[in-house]
Amino acid sequence: MKKKFRLGVFKYSCCAGCEFQLIYFQNHIQEVFEHLEVVYCKMAQGDNREEGPFDIALIEGAITQAEQADQLKRVRKASRWLLPIGSCAVNGGVPAIKNHITELEVQERVYEDVSHLHSMRTQPVDDFVRVDGYIKGCPMGEPDLVETVLSLLMDKRPNHFNYPVCVECKLRQNPCVLVSWNQPCMGPVTNAGCGALCPSYGRACYGCWGPAKDANAPALARQFERMGFGSQDIFCRFTQYASPKAEFRRGAELYEKH
Repeated sequence: MKKKFRLGVFKYSCCAGCEFQLIYFQNHIQEVFEHLEVVYCKMAQGDNREEGPFDIALIEGAITQAEQADQLKRVRKASRWLLPIGSCAVNGGVPAIKNHITELEVQERVYEDVSHLHSMRTQPVDDFVRVDGYIKGCPMGEPDLVETVLSLLMDKRPNHFNYPVCVECKLRQNPCVLVSWNQPCMGPVTNAGCGALCPSYGRACYGCWGPAKDANAPALARQFERMGFGSQDIFCRFTQYASPKAEFRRGAELYEKH
């Protein structure tokens, strides 16, 4: 019998949407999981072995506590391939919104007693360990997930989308919501993979897949200003899903209040 690949799925600070995507991507789950042995996945099973070893480790969620970073480093040592999945793990995601105010202020907004808390600024997974690729999306895209897992099972490097959402809009023959409807669309600087979901329904892209390669965020931010959007609106656009990433930060810092 052919040896199955050992899979570990670890969750940190996030909504767990990517694990739900993993569990419920029905078109491919039987095809993929018949080649995998799930060693660690708290959402899916009760018997888990944190120490590994793992052929594939999928990491969901941003790092917001030192103990998470410590475990992540142990997982890295025990894994052949380690990949962050979803916007929080890849880019910092929504949890990184808190990075623009002091950590103590964030804690005191939620808890009366903060003496037992040990949280820190939100950081993506690759700030702490070497990664072997990224599965982007919010939640992670099913095409990227399938491409990644099947490629690794065949011992080859995954081939992901490496162009902005605007390309997907053109492929779907969508009118440009930035030009035609004067909406603050993040599509020109956001990595493709969602199928231009929001623009296809007349909504501006929110940037949830994170920055595209060579994204020119300052140029888009200045365009938003010329369109009449205020500094706070522009700042929020570039910090909503990927504020730790330098590509989006360059757009946000032009309009950050000091």
